[in-house]
Amino acid sequence: MTTTSRGSVIDRVVLACFGAPLIAVLLTVAGAALGATWLRELPRDVFPDLSAPVFNVIAQHPAMAAEELELRVAIPIETALAGLPDVRRVRSSSTAGVAQVTIEFEPDVAYERARQRVAERLGQVALPPGTGAPVLSSLSGRLNEIFEFTIEADPGTADLMTLRDLAEHEIKNRLLAVPGVAAVERLGGYLREFQIQVDPDRMAARGVTLAELVHAAEGTSATAAGGFVTQGPMEWTVHADARAHSVADIAATVVAVRGRTPVLLGDVADVREGPAVRRGLAHRLAGEVVSCRVVRQFGADTVAVADGVRRALAEL
Repeated sequence: MTTTSRGSVIDRVVLACFGAPLIAVLLTVAGAALGATWLRELPRDVFPDLSAPVFNVIAQHPAMAAEELELRVAIPIETALAGLPDVRRVRSSSTAGVAQVTIEFEPDVAYERARQRVAERLGQVALPPGTGAPVLSSLSGRLNEIFEFTIEADPGTADLMTLRDLAEHEIKNRLLAVPGVAAVERLGGYLREFQIQVDPDRMAARGVTLAELVHAAEGTSATAAGGFVTQGPMEWTVHADARAHSVADIAATVVAVRGRTPVLLGDVADVREGPAVRRGLAHRLAGEVVSCRVVRQFGADTVAVADGVRRALAEL
């Protein structure tokens, strides 16, 4: 009975189409056009991320051992994050100076909303003095690394520190302006930094303590407001800019005054530019290089973001 009813309905539709062929063709073309439009607007991606939202929180305290970090940093963060809605599990791992807390949500939770909840709850956690502000991972999933390239130079033209400077200050800033890019991860080379190497003998000879030296070093990049000066109808803002721009600026910083003679930072320590401690390197067949990996934002179109990255690199 069901088969006969279905057959009769189909027969009536077919007979109606033959009876009005123009209307049938127009309806068919309209349906095909509507389907094509919906197909073009259908969300699609080359690497769809179907994993659950997972975020990492990293907190650092260089003076703490792994056990103390776990007790005073990791556990308070875990306790605060465990009470969030739709949390599946929270786990942590601690090493000397670094604590990492991983929080995983249910698969149906929106990435943006989940990250916002984590960021709001982290602002309420009280951490021990000296602990750096917790760093929350960016809004990106596990399959969002879509583009990788290396920065190389012919032998003798540029060293690895120069290549890393190019990646840190030029390439990264340009690629972050591409719509859909969440982060640009850099690896390899040498990260340039100002280094102050203390000489205990020179400090003892001039009667300078380590606390005085640290206080002076922290002030090399400080700025201070000086209020304002009124001159007739004009009002001028005054501020002191003490930021150091070179090794000479840091070495000329006053640490203390002994008698009437200022003791400079360069008198009790060696100030220089040098590479930071490396946590990894990038290598190709020709040798060491600087590698950059582009991470797209969650939900961004992979092809569109990759094309934008290629155009930005071509402009550079």
